[in-house]
Amino acid sequence: TVHFDLWGRVTHLRCIVGLTAAAFAVTPLGAAAQSRQPWSVQASGEWVFPTKDYGDVLQSGTTLGWELQGRYTFGRFSLGAGYQRSTVFKSDEADLTGTLSFGFVEPRYVVAILGERAAPYVAARLGYGALLIRETPRVTENSFTYGAGAGVMLAVTPRVTIDVGGQYFLADFGGSGGAAGYFLARLGVAVGLF
Repeated sequence: TVHFDLWGRVTHLRCIVGLTAAAFAVTPLGAAAQSRQPWSVQASGEWVFPTKDYGDVLQSGTTLGWELQGRYTFGRFSLGAGYQRSTVFKSDEADLTGTLSFGFVEPRYVVAILGERAAPYVAARLGYGALLIRETPRVTENSFTYGAGAGVMLAVTPRVTIDVGGQYFLADFGGSGGAAGYFLARLGVAVGLF
């Protein structure tokens, strides 16, 4: 079992901040906005892959999850806030599952414009929520989550955009023997409002 102490968490956070800052440093000044409308909403399907099991009972297992977020765009930056829910642990011995359920904020920064429709971006994410373990009584473990990722937005119409992205984030829900990492792959549709 891998244990992450406070220094390890600080090191991970410094790495994430450093990568994000490096991406900002090489960004061309002419990068355009992410959306033609300042306010938008996005719905996404996602797959989340834990890097280790949760204790001795729940094994890492991935099913399709989802998230919803609202987003405000200003120039190359945008700030989103939303909710994510994904089942990530299952038990082969009992009828148990472990589901991530948390709210988050996600700043994004467009790093380039490819042609007229593709906009690669980098993103960070900070959230707080729970790992819901289905049993009687239900067990809930809470944790902050933080991470970073990247993706590309593909404009379909002036109001509709496809978002293809990925992230890596950390959370410590206690029973996993320390902080665990999670890889997330996302496919979403964003709609500009006004």
